[in-house]
Amino acid sequence: MSVRGVGAVGAMIACFALIACGDRGAKTDASSSEAISAALDVCDARGEGFARRICENRQLAEIDGEIRETLVAGAASVSDAGAQLLVQNQTRWRDVARVSCGLLDLETAPTQEQQACLEQSFRSRLADARTAVQEVGGYTFQRVELLDAQPVTAATAGAEALGDEAPVAIERDIRFPRIDGRQSPEIQRFNDLVARNPRRSLSDATSEVVDYEIVFAGPELISVRFTGSEYTLGAAHPNNNADAVTVLMREGRVISAADVFREDSGWADFLTRRSVEQITRDFADYGFVPPERDVRETATKPHLWLINDQALIILFPPYSFGGPHALGGTEVTIPWADLREYLNPAAPAPIRPAA
Repeated sequence: MSVRGVGAVGAMIACFALIACGDRGAKTDASSSEAISAALDVCDARGEGFARRICENRQLAEIDGEIRETLVAGAASVSDAGAQLLVQNQTRWRDVARVSCGLLDLETAPTQEQQACLEQSFRSRLADARTAVQEVGGYTFQRVELLDAQPVTAATAGAEALGDEAPVAIERDIRFPRIDGRQSPEIQRFNDLVARNPRRSLSDATSEVVDYEIVFAGPELISVRFTGSEYTLGAAHPNNNADAVTVLMREGRVISAADVFREDSGWADFLTRRSVEQITRDFADYGFVPPERDVRETATKPHLWLINDQALIILFPPYSFGGPHALGGTEVTIPWADLREYLNPAAPAPIRPAA
């Protein structure tokens, strides 16, 4: 294997081609339990290189088998294209895990340290496999993963004066949801709006991680939380971020302030006031009071609003409310009951006031 990594570009193109072109909701024998199990099996006659190492290692083989069983169960709920994506994600992940744990030679047995790294990675992957397919609000959501890793060479570590503190690899782990099944225009639009692309190249020596949570899903809207982190080799600390994508399903667009609040109702003042009060309480031990101007600028941005059936959740990423990096980020939750006088009567459910 070249030390340049594990070849992300072709895999990403194939991934998007599969999602865009291959899925029309079909479910055939190609995605049967037997077919998917066979495709995920590293211990079949075709296994070689790292696959053989997994099969020969009892701990790794057992965990990989559990992952396979979990993904096979998830494949039963998705289309042919969705099942193929599960296989592609897992195959890609194994190779990335190998590089991330420092196994650059496909034929070499792992050291004790590398073995411990692999076992931890495989156990974490098993937990991930349990949420690779989720049924929420009448939709079948499937995780899309853009995965890659590139070894950090001794020369690179030396150039940054990192020594033994240098990470083993620069990693990319970008995740976002897609709705599987019949691809109506509305569902296709949602999938387009929540898709995430890499912001940085591995050649930038920057690890990039993005994950998500389905906060609410219903016929009228779906609200998704995204959290991310970028760490550039040699930087003092990672840069963390958070944002939201809330899609109005019937209109096929992201939510706006006018969709939620009545114009000239004073909603911006109220959000600002409540946010300042809560942030001040949250950081009372630090003696920190957020500047109202900074809070207002963040609190009034719809791309930082999460919607659920109980409340509006306003995300405040690091630095977005006037605080130093040490305070990190925070969020403010305001129940819909406290917002009734400001809400647009035509707002989509679950925002819409009760009759």
